[in-house]
Amino acid sequence: MLPDSIIHINKKVEGISPNLRGFFFIKERKIEIPYSLPGDVYNVYKFGKRKVFYKWDPTHLEPRISAPQCASFGECGGCSGQHLPYSEQFKLTTEPILNGLENFNPSRLSVSPADSSYSYRNRMDFAVFPGRIVGLRMSGNFRKIVPIRNCSIQTDWANSEMPLFQKLLECFPDLEYDRKKESGYLKYFTLRKSVFHDDSMSILTFTEDFKNEDLMRKVAEKALEVLSAKNIVFCFNRKKGEISASGEAIAIRGNIYLIEEIWGKKFKIPFDGFFQPNPKEFIKILEFIKSKIVRAENLADLFCGSGFFSILFGEKFSRILGIDIVSSSVSAGEEFLQEVFPDKKIEFLAFDLFHKKGLEKMSSANLPWKDSVVIADPPRSGLSPELCTFLNSNPVSQLIYISCNPENLLRDAKLLEESYRMEEFLLCDPFPQTPHLEAVSIFSPKNR
Repeated sequence: MLPDSIIHINKKVEGISPNLRGFFFIKERKIEIPYSLPGDVYNVYKFGKRKVFYKWDPTHLEPRISAPQCASFGECGGCSGQHLPYSEQFKLTTEPILNGLENFNPSRLSVSPADSSYSYRNRMDFAVFPGRIVGLRMSGNFRKIVPIRNCSIQTDWANSEMPLFQKLLECFPDLEYDRKKESGYLKYFTLRKSVFHDDSMSILTFTEDFKNEDLMRKVAEKALEVLSAKNIVFCFNRKKGEISASGEAIAIRGNIYLIEEIWGKKFKIPFDGFFQPNPKEFIKILEFIKSKIVRAENLADLFCGSGFFSILFGEKFSRILGIDIVSSSVSAGEEFLQEVFPDKKIEFLAFDLFHKKGLEKMSSANLPWKDSVVIADPPRSGLSPELCTFLNSNPVSQLIYISCNPENLLRDAKLLEESYRMEEFLLCDPFPQTPHLEAVSIFSPKNR
């Protein structure tokens, strides 16, 4: 029974936004409903006075042309587009970016949809809850978990590992961490699979007190017997911390890193390290960079992680400077680069490129920027205005900007127009069934 104070409105979905959600307007407010199509009709309920929010129930749903492969689609918050044909998803997500590019008029624009829209993701993190529930967060409700036994966007190997993990849980009642009672130990199960190598990894994230329990030895023995991953890692972090695959770690089988291979070069990815979730599609970005990158004396790899781009493209340069905030990644990257390029000057530094002091340190690196190529692969937030100002004040031979948030790339390109022109742009989709895209843009300096 609904409270009398709830306002009831019957509304029809008018269209679909680039985030793949249907929308309609209540007065001037845009209301977005996930998994909906134009023509769907909903009863909408308005809650609250100071802080207003809405809930809805469907009264009519249009026929779906595209049948979701995942039985949990609509509950799970992982995917947002399985109710749409992939071609329509791609058109909706790319249209705002293509419209924004009209302000820059690059000499060459390339758009590349995904070759495969399922079974592509090389890492998935599943929450573990009491009752042997293994799943993903519910759409719109972080506290609730949707049980997942088979995820249509992760690799086939990962789907084969999940029932083995369930067998492990069956052997140890109450192993799962209870967030309310703060009892139990196991919080997350993470699966990582190489795409161009045969390596695989299962990561079990426990509360930090588990490492002192006798039970850990028994769980480790059973995990070795049951799980198929070449590398099995136990890691430990705070009870209150909702972070997977993070903290102190031990490998009970294999290594605490995963091997991936790109163009014949092997990468050691730490169990907690970032790597592209869809390497097969990201190869398009790499091929694009490879065909466009110019020779110069120096390479500056900003937001370098453990040196992914430096390893792939460093052979063209005499000196390589890498900068990232994560000191462990920087140390690993510098060590590996020195092995790969023993005759080059390698310098990897750990500081925050979003902080004023970080930019001061970058200035003191004494790099001749005029004879440098900069590769920048920032987080979704993009470059800061201060970093754009620095790049404008120190024009480089070529700026290659990779972005997992193309809208922010366009925002930053507006600032960079002071000293650079956008020459080329590639937009591609390593994240099918979601509204996220990847882009790379090539900038050349003006007045040179």
